[in-house]
Amino acid sequence: MPKKKASATYSYNDSLKMLAKLQQMAIEEGNINLALKAEELKCKIASLQADREITENNDDITKILVDFTNDNQNSQNTGDICPAASAKQEV
Repeated sequence: MPKKKASATYSYNDSLKMLAKLQQMAIEEGNINLALKAEELKCKIASLQADREITENNDDITKILVDFTNDNQNSQNTGDICPAASAKQEV
């Protein structure tokens, strides 16, 4: 069975531009319900994009922390990372 072609995808900006255009058309036609629906969809898209950016940033932070931990475990200097732990032992 032949594969179906992937449908056209829109970028975040393309989607917002299209919804803004449709919203303007609805306003010009006096269809407030459609204009409000376009605004609702623009907000949903913006929210999804914000969630995506937060997730990507969290992945970056996790990678940095894992790399930091691995570097400290693999280093030749195996001293304590936490100065408070060594201060506690000296007392």
